[in-house]
Amino acid sequence: MKTLAITSMYANPIHPWHIECLDLSKQKADELWVIINNDAQAKLKRWVDSFQDEKSRAKVVKSLKSVDESFISIDTDSSVCKSLSYLIEKAQKSGKYNNIIFTKWWDRFANEIPEAKICKKYGVSIVDGLGEKTHSSSDLVNKAANKDDISAIEKTLESIPEEHHEKRYLEIWKRPWWIYYVLEDTPEYKVKKIVVTPWKRLSLQSHKHRSEHWVVVSWVANVDIRHPDYAEVEQIKVITANNSCHIPQWYLHRLYNSEKEPLILVEVQSGTYFWEDDIKRYDDDHGRV
Repeated sequence: MKTLAITSMYANPIHPWHIECLDLSKQKADELWVIINNDAQAKLKRWVDSFQDEKSRAKVVKSLKSVDESFISIDTDSSVCKSLSYLIEKAQKSGKYNNIIFTKWWDRFANEIPEAKICKKYGVSIVDGLGEKTHSSSDLVNKAANKDDISAIEKTLESIPEEHHEKRYLEIWKRPWWIYYVLEDTPEYKVKKIVVTPWKRLSLQSHKHRSEHWVVVSWVANVDIRHPDYAEVEQIKVITANNSCHIPQWYLHRLYNSEKEPLILVEVQSGTYFWEDDIKRYDDDHGRV
């Protein structure tokens, strides 16, 4: 009898960190099956078409030494719950495996993934915290898709003081007001580190599916938070370092750095949907309304 490990990834595109995590998964089992998030899920994650189509990504992953089988996800949301259920039932019916585990990387833990309920249902153990993330697929997609974009990110990073750089992150994105890092991204919450250049402000915006909590790390944030019934009335608050504010769903809000130094804050999003298309802009200094 054998131990089977099942894991999931976008591999969009694949990079050395993926290889490391797959190797670590295989070390814990006799066979490794990999669920590849489908093209619809890839677009749902980044709001753009997949860098590589699902069949190509599955074929590349299947060719790796540590991988025995690859499967394209049958799920329609951001999880792989349906795919995992199907594969667990397939493995159990085969009678070849006396132990099945579901492995996750260092940034995904058993108590925060939607697949946990599937594993509990079938008696599958979760092995989490594998590897150390040193690469980001989103970073690589940006680099491959538009050299001007990655050049802009690198130029922006050069202008940010070294003490404000983030060494461990899932994604990094350039914006007209400067830059943000995605530090955690789960179905229940997302955590960002936001760096705003002096004298810049974000758009006046609201979100349908999430609330946000802002914690100021350094300097002073000028925050405009408006009740939807009073959308035309500015409600400015000054938030100093080590203080915070809460922004409920639907509330209009805006962030402004009026200081001569970079404004650093941590944003915690909670709700049901965290992609960038859940932004309704009402006013923007950069023409994005």
